Amino acid sequence: MLPVAMSSPSSTSSAPTLRVRVLGSAAGGGLPQWNCGCPQCARARAGDPDVPSRSQPSLAVSADGRRWSLVNASPDVRDQLARFPALHPRPGTRDVPLDTIVVTNPDLDHVLGLLILREALPHRIVSTAFVRDLLLDHNAVYRLLEPAWGVTRLDQPIDLDREGQIEARLFPIPGKLPTWASGLAANRPEATTGVRITDRRTGRRLVYAPGVQSLEAATLAEFEAADLVFSDGTFFRADELERLRPGAPDAFAMGHAPITGARGTLPQLAGLRARVFYTHLNNTNPLLDAASEEAAVVTRTGVGIANDGLELAL
Repeated sequence: MLPVAMSSPSSTSSAPTLRVRVLGSAAGGGLPQWNCGCPQCARARAGDPDVPSRSQPSLAVSADGRRWSLVNASPDVRDQLARFPALHPRPGTRDVPLDTIVVTNPDLDHVLGLLILREALPHRIVSTAFVRDLLLDHNAVYRLLEPAWGVTRLDQPIDLDREGQIEARLFPIPGKLPTWASGLAANRPEATTGVRITDRRTGRRLVYAPGVQSLEAATLAEFEAADLVFSDGTFFRADELERLRPGAPDAFAMGHAPITGARGTLPQLAGLRARVFYTHLNNTNPLLDAASEEAAVVTRTGVGIANDGLELAL
């Protein structure tokens, strides 16, 4: 695996550096989830240091540590930005150093934060036309965002920052429509995407894919070409929910490949040359317990477990 240096956004270096901050690393509902009394939610509420609270999934990237762009906007975005001084407005202004928000799919844990950031729209929003139109056509409140919402085709390069130093491209990954949209449209490649972010100054590449139903050849090719990968870690086992709630759907039916088992992602991710982190962890996932044997199994392979506030320099 290639090394990825740890760095603070405020540090300086003569070499160009792509800076990355994990704003949220849990799946929808976060940890603890408001209506869940599972053991890990209970431990997080009690302040157990091995099971810290986590917010819903989002990533921030920057070419210089001064202006930033986001991948997805979770319902927790207000608190996520409050905990990240680099994205605070300048004193006495509403000048938030936010350039672009890329949306990978229409899941609520990826798009509800767009409404929280609606006041001034100093930023732009970019997604596939399918995702934008699904949200705007069937949710009137999202039409507030239409003036700032642009579209991109799959594998079309877009500038994330104002100087054009960081490029983003959306690529299709196997997935499913969220429950709220399943009766409104048919699934298609533009519905669930990963994002490939490239630093044009260095050629280094980050791939973020928080929802993957299976690691098929095209998705693995994206991962193999990257230097840093954040991949779907929603469920540790395919039957994780059914163990707690008989009759619950398995991981694949919910659009997520589990970490272990016959079709688990861990062996494939552990073999990549990139630095790899699991993200988008459901509140039932034992990886949320830093002291668990399951977390030890994953980290022994060299694959990391993302946490809120993790900062990397690429």
